[in-house]
Amino acid sequence: MKPENQTTLGILGTGHLATYTVTGLRCSGDNRRIILNPRNAERAEYLVQNHHCEVAENNQTVIDQSDLILLAVRPWQLTDLLKDLEFPKDKIVVSAIAGLTIEQLRNKVDLPEKLALILPVVAAENAQGFVPIHPEIPEVKALADSLGKTISFKNESQFEEAATMACLNGWMYRFFDEQVKWLSNHGIDDENARNMVLHNTLGAAHYALGRPQQSLSELTGEIATEGTYTKLGLDQLEAGGAFQQWSDTLDMIKAKLDASDE
Repeated sequence: MKPENQTTLGILGTGHLATYTVTGLRCSGDNRRIILNPRNAERAEYLVQNHHCEVAENNQTVIDQSDLILLAVRPWQLTDLLKDLEFPKDKIVVSAIAGLTIEQLRNKVDLPEKLALILPVVAAENAQGFVPIHPEIPEVKALADSLGKTISFKNESQFEEAATMACLNGWMYRFFDEQVKWLSNHGIDDENARNMVLHNTLGAAHYALGRPQQSLSELTGEIATEGTYTKLGLDQLEAGGAFQQWSDTLDMIKAKLDASDE
């Protein structure tokens, strides 16, 4: 049996997610064999030239030559992708298709017993960010460990909550951009403004990670004390419902994901 981090990875779907996943694996020193399907010739060629991947002749060849198969297409593309494909029972399949449950996947095609869900965010390109998985299969966990901080969930409903949070990852860049624009409008050059915002955020995250015994609200209270400008700004944000708006939006996304399960 191969070590978990040396299983051959086959990827069905050579788009954005596949690109940052492969890049992250190589960034973290994961040198396993990676086989791509020929769906996106230009992007596949980029991965071949820059990250030592191979391109298979067709989708069935990807499956046959791989130990672990990653489904990395949009939900509406899956039916066409799976047409006429067969998955031998000794394979492991892991789906990165947001909104599709294990039951829904099994209803589309006869899949092996070992089937898992994963959802790496774009920060996986630098082997950063959180990577939710369910269930915890050793080979799948090894893959996730090479892409960031693995969060393993015991039940599928918890994984779906994590999928909701993965959307928030994309919104954060818009939030960062708003801060950069504010600084730029007040005379800070773009490069310094960008570095200030991103390193301020990175520093806050590292500070919190270094204090696991304290809740995030406790950390806020230590900094935003009465009489400080930090507290003044925090009060205005709370009065305007800024934080509630984020929660409401997460509720909306969760409702959409729940509806897709039906």
